[in-house]
Amino acid sequence: ILINLVKEMRRSLQELIMGFNGELSMSSSMEQLEDCLFIDRVPPGWGKIAWPSLRNLSLWVADLLNRVNQIQEWSGNPNEIPRCTWLGGLIIPESFLTAIKQIGAQRNNLELDKLVTLTDVTKKTHEQIDQHAKDGAFISGFYMQGARWDAKETTIAPSLPKEMYFEMPVMLCKAITRDKDEDSGIFRCPVYKAENRGPTFVFSAQLKSKSPPGRWVLAGVGLIFDVAG
Repeated sequence: ILINLVKEMRRSLQELIMGFNGELSMSSSMEQLEDCLFIDRVPPGWGKIAWPSLRNLSLWVADLLNRVNQIQEWSGNPNEIPRCTWLGGLIIPESFLTAIKQIGAQRNNLELDKLVTLTDVTKKTHEQIDQHAKDGAFISGFYMQGARWDAKETTIAPSLPKEMYFEMPVMLCKAITRDKDEDSGIFRCPVYKAENRGPTFVFSAQLKSKSPPGRWVLAGVGLIFDVAG
């Protein structure tokens, strides 16, 4: 998908340059691209190929470069996943989560449909992960909206004043059997690709909570991959 996106960006920009030089007649799509570049908005022709995002164009391009860098680093050693994967930087993060379950099923000789993913919040940042997880994979790139993570108490806590988003520590994601997936003291936090939520739902992360889960449901707590601000 990233390759197709970059190809379309190059094609449309070259077409626009040719229009500026008088080599092509300006079409409505070229004029739309010109307007979007001027007002720092992601052109619709690019956005429909890319991931869900509410960023302006400059921040969106910076995010694109980071995504490309992660893929290039991974493709340099395709037989080994990164020590910590920026899950939000993948176009289809659901596939990575499915792969975690597939590896767990193969390792423990279990049926795939009997497994679910379990998330456990660590106290480390992406840069502090210096080795691969023994079971599952370390994942990062989550921002909590509506609450924050109290690392000292290892639980969800109310947001601080003027705190719109809270950058989460790295999480360990691994596969477990459904019978071991407990609800006691757990808030199943919905994870979304972008701030518009609904259509961008990915999965539910299990987060420890000393308060009843209903408190966070009423507060609209969610984890977001792509934060515009």
